[in-house]
Amino acid sequence: MIVHHRLVGYSPETDRMVESYDIPRPLLERAAAIAEVGDDDPEAAWSYALSLIQAREIAALLGTPIDLERLEFFLEAFTSSGKAA
Repeated sequence: MIVHHRLVGYSPETDRMVESYDIPRPLLERAAAIAEVGDDDPEAAWSYALSLIQAREIAALLGTPIDLERLEFFLEAFTSSGKAA
């Protein structure tokens, strides 16, 4: 099983995922630091609610625009089978 991380935006009205951006493994350490992932979660396996500032910083790290006015963002881990990218 492979763990992938994403910056995910949810609609606060519907709780549905609206945007999702993969976080490349080389950028994960910095993204996890921005999200304030603790030492008790070394794989960043939990879901982390992000402030507007944190979401903006991770989006900038990824080089992608996000809708901060309409969505709530999280750093989340997802699993898949197969080879790591």
